[in-house]
Amino acid sequence: MPLGIKLPLRPRETSSAYRDEGHSLEIGLIPLQIGDVRRWDEQAWHVAYVETYSPSTETNNCFSVAILTPDGTLANPLALHVGNQRLLHLYFSSEDFALTWPEPDECLPHVGNEALPWEGWQVERRQEFMSDREDALYDRVLICWCIPIQTAADATAA
Repeated sequence: MPLGIKLPLRPRETSSAYRDEGHSLEIGLIPLQIGDVRRWDEQAWHVAYVETYSPSTETNNCFSVAILTPDGTLANPLALHVGNQRLLHLYFSSEDFALTWPEPDECLPHVGNEALPWEGWQVERRQEFMSDREDALYDRVLICWCIPIQTAADATAA
């Protein structure tokens, strides 16, 4: 997983009258601390909230999700939930990454199935992560490592 993925969840241009109108999300292996400052687009963003996610199976992999705001405050992190299941999918390939917040269970990614955000890619491996907090933004985070779908011609040539 990349060391830091910054995901603006609204335009990063903010007015001086910012009142918890939006935020930016950063996912990384190196956990940030509340109060840390990141700078981009000539704007200072302050870490307002941090959660750590650990695997549901025994591995050493873990990552943190930090929410950054221009003034370092976040009135209600639980208001950031997307959907009722609070499920986040992260898809990684050799070319890109994508996030999805699917609702129905039938949208869960499975090994060997096509990666929903991309045509021509399939899930090769899937890992499930759980938060260290009871009031987490997400109940589960599924990370899917994707490879190109092999066509029938590719499979017979091998």
